[in-house]
Formats: sequence, C-alpha cells, structure tokens
Amino acid sequence: MITIPGMTQFDSQLAAAPTDHPVTAPSADAPKPALTPLAPAHFFATPVWTQQLTAHATLNLPILDALTGLEATAPSVKRSNVGGWHSETNLHHHPAFRPLCQTISRVALRCALALEFDFTRGGLAIQSLWANRNGPGDYNAQHVHPNSFLSGSYYLTVPPDSGNIEIADPVRERVMDAYPMRSDAKRHMRRVEYRCRDGLLIMFPSWLSHGVQPNRSNAMRYSLAFNIEVTPKILRP
Repeated sequence: MITIPGMTQFDSQLAAAPTDHPVTAPSADAPKPALTPLAPAHFFATPVWTQQLTAHATLNLPILDALTGLEATAPSVKRSNVGGWHSETNLHHHPAFRPLCQTISRVALRCALALEFDFTRGGLAIQSLWANRNGPGDYNAQHVHPNSFLSGSYYLTVPPDSGNIEIADPVRERVMDAYPMRSDAKRHMRRVEYRCRDGLLIMFPSWLSHGVQPNRSNAMRYSLAFNIEVTPKILRP
C-alpha cells in the first residue's frame, strides 16, 4: 500500500478539528477536516429542466376533456406502462393539445440553447405526444426514448402518493464506486426522484433512463409525455 504524502499531517488535523459541522448524515459525528475541499472540474453532466406552468388549471381542462373521449374509444398501447392506459403517440396533431405544444416547443428551444445546440445546422420539432393514465398499482418501467433529442413529461393530475418520476444515474460504471461516502452526498446518488405535481413540465435528454413509481393512491394519475426531434436544415449553395 502506498501512503499519500501529507496524510499523516491530515490525520493529525482531523483528530484536532472541531465536530460542529452542520450535516444530518450518520457521519455527522466525524470530525471536520481543517483542509478545504479541492473543487473539481465537472464533465459529462446530466441536465434536467423543470418548469411550473402558472396557468395550468385553465390549460388542463380541455386536455382532460379530450382524454376522456380518447380513452373511451381507443385501446391502450403497450410501451413502458405496466397497467393503466397509454394513448397513441400522435396527440400533438389534436387541436386540444395545441396550446400545450406551443409551450413545450418554447421550453425545448430554451433547453437546446443551454446545450449549445447549433441552429444553423438543424431545427427542433415535436416528434410525438401521448397520454398516460395510471390507476392504483399502475407504473412505468425504466426506459429511454430512442431516436429523439429531448423528452419529457407534463403532469395534468397527480394525486398524493400516485407516483413520482425516477431518473437513474446514466454512468453505469459508477456502480464500482463503493467507497465510504456521506449518505447525504448528492453527487453519489444512483437514482433521483422528482416530486410530480399538477402543471409541472420536466424535460431531459432522450437517452436518460427514467420510470414512474407505482400509484399507491386510490385515484387516477394523468400525464402527457413527448419527444423532441432534430429537423436537419438543407444548406443551399
């Protein structure tokens, strides 16, 4: 075993350091190092965007009315859904969803700008939009959205305990990181749970694995999911 230079001095500082650092993890009673953390450069970040729509109550009414009629006439499509009802993926062509599609498009443009998307070489368009109705016990298994650029969900009706979205760490090799870390260290989480609520729009890269927890309530949970595609621009000479 090779000892890191300076560790003896670090251990002595550790032993003499105060123990009043404000954390609630099981390691809270460990002494605080006198050294300060060395800030790293972060590569391969995973972006996730959220936007709360303030006018969602008005926006959702015609959408929910349209979904009632669609569910009564169209059978469920089988995708990631385990139970529940999954609509066809062409709802972005339905008039009742047009105002929401305009909002989704604006948010997607802002996300693409954050990703430094090159708009001289391509544009963005809604590729697909569909509805999910999860009743008691229904959920969505972990999955990705292939052949798309951005994906996301918009939450229409989310009763308490009806299931949050879970996003998995995309770096599979991080399972080897089995070293002792503080239990409240966010950088080492393997899974992130976003608390869903009415009117919340969430967007992320389509390659990011995600799923929906089981609905543990006695009510129905309604949401919409969508994909954003890249439309190539034809360069004229």
